[in-house]
Amino acid sequence: MGGFCDLHCHILYGVDDGAQTVEDARALIDGAYSSGTRTICFTPHYNPFRKIDSAGAEETFRTFSAEMKEKYPDLTLCLGAEVLYHQKIADSLSRGACRTLNGTRFVLVEFLPDDDGQYIIQSLESVAARGYTPILAHAERYHSFLGKPKYALSVAEREFPIQLNVRSVTGENGKRVQKFCRLLLKEGAAAVIATDAHDPDYADARLDEGFRAVASRFGPEYATTIFCRMPRILLGLDPNG
Repeated sequence: MGGFCDLHCHILYGVDDGAQTVEDARALIDGAYSSGTRTICFTPHYNPFRKIDSAGAEETFRTFSAEMKEKYPDLTLCLGAEVLYHQKIADSLSRGACRTLNGTRFVLVEFLPDDDGQYIIQSLESVAARGYTPILAHAERYHSFLGKPKYALSVAEREFPIQLNVRSVTGENGKRVQKFCRLLLKEGAAAVIATDAHDPDYADARLDEGFRAVASRFGPEYATTIFCRMPRILLGLDPNG
């Protein structure tokens, strides 16, 4: 299957609330690689209300990628962002203040936990209207979605990819969250499982346990799709996608 693909993580060091040192980032990469991940997209947070050094992140990415490529020649690394939704998101993307995923038209978009479900759907539609395809980051974090899963299903019906965090799927973020994730998986509404890794603990960047859990409950073909194939398609790395 070519290894797991982690589309959402905060491993790139010193650019947000994720890894703070190169040592932290190395440990996370080592853990990811040892557990079967072969493609990683770094997605540092972009919040329009906070200062971020975009050029600095790109330089760190170039330096760190070169180091990791020497250590792991078959590891593919790329750069994107996790963008907090704001009304001028399309303008932020077009002027380079924030990034799509690996230069594609796919944008990883997050919202505040208390944002209304209908507001989230309408906001995703507004991103699509500007020529981008929004990927909803960690759908299980939004209280309105947990209370009314129909909101998440409506997102999937609009063919906006939904990303879930692996620790939510495996139950580490609570039974209610896991139940929600299982509902989306049962309905085929989850497009991607990613780590959203922040913690220097190497286990934070592993996808293998989640893959086994999904494969056991929902079948290996679906598990391979959402852990391997689909994230590579969204990153523009699959020529057949």
